[in-house]
Amino acid sequence: MVIQGRVHHGVVVLEGNQSLPEGAAVTIVYQDKPAATTERKMKRVQFPLVSSDRPGALHLTSERIAEIMDEEDAASGH
Repeated sequence: MVIQGRVHHGVVVLEGNQSLPEGAAVTIVYQDKPAATTERKMKRVQFPLVSSDRPGALHLTSERIAEIMDEEDAASGH
């Protein structure tokens, strides 16, 4: 039988309306990661890239970035 519970002030408290007979021998298995938690994979954000032999040499203003994005959209057919 598997019964979920949580430690509260150093005592295991069973979840739900579960109960065990007084004096029952039990084994506790500690899960360091909650079973209900699922990990989400993060997607990378792709910014418009500008090729340059000298990184940092290009002065990118908001207007220039908008132009680059428009050029990329036009090139891809969007």
